[in-house]
Amino acid sequence: MKAKNGISTYSTAKGTRYKVRYRKPDRTAGAKGGFTTRAAARAFQLSMEVRRSQGSFVDPSLGRATVAEVAEEWLAARSADTKGTKKSTLSRVRSIVRIRVIPDLGERRIGDLTKGDVGEWVRTLEGEPETIRKTVSVLRGILSYAVDHNRIHSNPASKIAQPKLAKKPKRYLDHAQVGDLYEAVNETNHGEEHGYGLVALTLAYTGLRWSELAGLRINDVDLRKRRISVAHTIVQVDGKQIEDVPKSYAARSVPIPSFVAELLSKHIERRRAELDVDAATLRAQLKLLADKNAELDRVRMREGELIARLDEVRAERTLLDARIQGLQEDREARIAAGMPTEPVDERLAVAERALSRLPQIAGLELRVSKVPERIARLESQIAKRPRQSELLREHLRVLEQEPLFVGVRTRSWLRNASFRKGWLSPAVKLMDERALQAAFDADLPPAKPLGDIEPHELRHTYASLAVSENANVKALQRALGHEKASVTLDVYADLFEDDLDDVAERLDWKVRSLTTSANFAPANSRVEPIAFDDPMWDDK
Repeated sequence: MKAKNGISTYSTAKGTRYKVRYRKPDRTAGAKGGFTTRAAARAFQLSMEVRRSQGSFVDPSLGRATVAEVAEEWLAARSADTKGTKKSTLSRVRSIVRIRVIPDLGERRIGDLTKGDVGEWVRTLEGEPETIRKTVSVLRGILSYAVDHNRIHSNPASKIAQPKLAKKPKRYLDHAQVGDLYEAVNETNHGEEHGYGLVALTLAYTGLRWSELAGLRINDVDLRKRRISVAHTIVQVDGKQIEDVPKSYAARSVPIPSFVAELLSKHIERRRAELDVDAATLRAQLKLLADKNAELDRVRMREGELIARLDEVRAERTLLDARIQGLQEDREARIAAGMPTEPVDERLAVAERALSRLPQIAGLELRVSKVPERIARLESQIAKRPRQSELLREHLRVLEQEPLFVGVRTRSWLRNASFRKGWLSPAVKLMDERALQAAFDADLPPAKPLGDIEPHELRHTYASLAVSENANVKALQRALGHEKASVTLDVYADLFEDDLDDVAERLDWKVRSLTTSANFAPANSRVEPIAFDDPMWDDK
């Protein structure tokens, strides 16, 4: 292999290849091969020299790491950043890396990945546009991490064409519909007993996100100031409900209308009583579980005692049997010799009485044989719920935080899916049925049914109702917990369309109220048709 100007040749099964030797910023040497032409090798060599002189040098050897390896490093860094990444977001990102990125690109070298490769990969992704965009965002984050750590020079996932998001029209309820929904939820599956009508009302008149409402504690509600403090959320991660920080990492205080505060006051009074009952129930269940474990320990101890007693009785019986046999032989010998047997008879009677007082071997063996079955039954009962004790203690910890709304069955943080499936969707169906019947009775065309409503649509409803009352955009932004007022305007731009008409009306009113020299009245000129001999009719 002959080298010239730092470029050498070598032979492969596919032909001659070129290898470049270059100098790193730390003055150590590096090498990269595989070039099919000397020109390509020389171009690479020159690019290394330029980047070294400009301070943008990237060692090609670091680009040999696979996408999977860099993705794991990136995830580890994000996991360590407890303040910078929400738990729910981290869970979603891990899922995308595991399901989408690694299976398709995991074995590729990070340095070999090109913009064309990424574009082709994006075109193969299936799913909704929003899902695809989130997947691409994760890959972009991984490659950006590689750029920051000098594994690659630029991010091949930047400015990649992605499917556009189709904006779905938002649905807003009016005050009457919110009131009907409140009543319908209360009538569904004893919803009023659990305060679930109030859940719908709170969402519609505070604009809370579901995770924020689910994480509310009793102490978060200030009835005197009529404020709700949003300082923590409850999110579902891998099927478990865990506490997380609010979106945008900003706690806030949300105002509540007086009528909602009055309902919350009654609900809180009831919740405090429920908390005492729930805590007592959980402690009783923990005691039963502890008693069951104690019973198992007692049975195991008793088994050892029975086995020891069985061995002891067997030994005593063996000794007594041998003694009785010896006394009987002595008695027979005395009889044969014509000697008196009274001394032997007395000792024989004592031995036989001692033997009769001992438990029967068969009875003891039967008792011992039944103990393993009882132990197995107790172990089975305890093993049916291996995490029962842990779950009960976890529920107790939740109760100590005094959640404002809880699930009917779990008595823990209220789940979105449970509320929607058990109360919200059936309530909306009930509303549609009533509206249809009312239209039929009044001989009117039926209104368009609501169909199904998601809890998040009640947040949209809050924004709509607030805008209808001329709420200040900045105040609405703070109430909704958006990072900037521009976000509020972008999300709810459709709510401000009427403002354009309002602007025109205000300008009209202003102009008419002022005295101006200009005359905006229509001119009194006559409108005449163009004469046929006008030059404009001539063909050009």
